[in-house]
Amino acid sequence: MTLLFRSKTNYYINLEYIFMVDLEAIKKQVVAWFSDGTEDSKTLIDLPWKMKWDQWHLVLENEKIPFAFLIGFHPEALHITVRTGIETAVLENQDRLSIYRVLLILNQRLDIAKFMVFGINEEVIARVDLATDSLTKDQMNLALNVLLSALYLMVHTLHLEEEFNKQVSDRMVMMIQDLVAQGKSRAEILEFLTKNLGINPQDAGRILNEIISQGDIKGSESMYG
Repeated sequence: MTLLFRSKTNYYINLEYIFMVDLEAIKKQVVAWFSDGTEDSKTLIDLPWKMKWDQWHLVLENEKIPFAFLIGFHPEALHITVRTGIETAVLENQDRLSIYRVLLILNQRLDIAKFMVFGINEEVIARVDLATDSLTKDQMNLALNVLLSALYLMVHTLHLEEEFNKQVSDRMVMMIQDLVAQGKSRAEILEFLTKNLGINPQDAGRILNEIISQGDIKGSESMYG
């Protein structure tokens, strides 16, 4: 779909021309990245994904993850969104304000992903934007991990572990396991969480300690001391 906007002089301007991008080529490339995944993959992008298109997005679903990733294609950026299913419009004012307060605090802690509310039901969503002119598979995978980390913080802060069946936590464990398997030290993993995923140091340390304390990460003993 070609996006147009109307200028003050009433001329319609093609945004794809302004940003010099081929959205159709980008769509094909993104679809290729999410194709042919395997169940034992430690990276999110290389899991087996079910893909479908709605009116505005490429929708990605995996049975092991309790939410779908929605990718919106725009000339200047890809908007990668997760809809949590938490609809705040139906909540009592005090509960709604409590959730908004938590989301504002999390937005302050996170550098890349941001929480917001969307639609008439004011559903909580998380979003990461990626520039189209420098898009790579590694950046796409990183964006998925950023959203996963943001949801991990939200789930634990709002005490929603049961609602999300702990699947968000399981994926975080797998991500840390992969870093441990690569021989990363505790300091290197903390650096990944803070610099790559945009989590502040205090939250990064807490996440790592929580996951290590579960006792199911092989090689975690090397991360102490």
